[in-house]
Amino acid sequence: MLQIVLTLAIFMILVIPMGTYMYHIATKQKTFADKIFNPLDNTIYKICHIGREGMNWKQYALHLLTTNAVMVFIGYLVLRLQGILFANPNGIEAMEPTLSFNTIISFMTNTNLQHYAGESGLSYGSQLCVIIFMMFTSAATGYAACMAFIRGITGTGKDMGNFYEDMIRIMTRVLIPVSIVIALIL
Repeated sequence: MLQIVLTLAIFMILVIPMGTYMYHIATKQKTFADKIFNPLDNTIYKICHIGREGMNWKQYALHLLTTNAVMVFIGYLVLRLQGILFANPNGIEAMEPTLSFNTIISFMTNTNLQHYAGESGLSYGSQLCVIIFMMFTSAATGYAACMAFIRGITGTGKDMGNFYEDMIRIMTRVLIPVSIVIALIL
């Protein structure tokens, strides 16, 4: 009972400041962390040749779906080829096609359905490059889609924003820092 109360208390304490911070990220308003993250974001945009111009809803949806499709395709290939890829000291064979497809789609949609037995079904490389990567990026693409949806409903601005900019901002300003803090706590 104490654990539930403690969890709810922590949630109640963090919900307003974290919600405000995420609102500022979504609306591209100034935050306390801009001095740290703006150079990082700009470096990522430069390396990946990402333009920051706004997109209409069709462009935004196309880029979101294309990005997710590419991640699903590459993830599926890694799961199918894990037997010959790196970081496989146990010599785990490739996943069979339907299990690979089910696994990659479940992690892309953030449902994380698993029909295999952890390290006996996945190599270390597959866990790192597919499972953890998809858990991270699916949250970022979902939040980016949510931000675009809210912008569309509210009618703020002439466009939906930039999908890649939204995705990178949520990863660098929320997901990575929260991951580091939780890793240090654990």
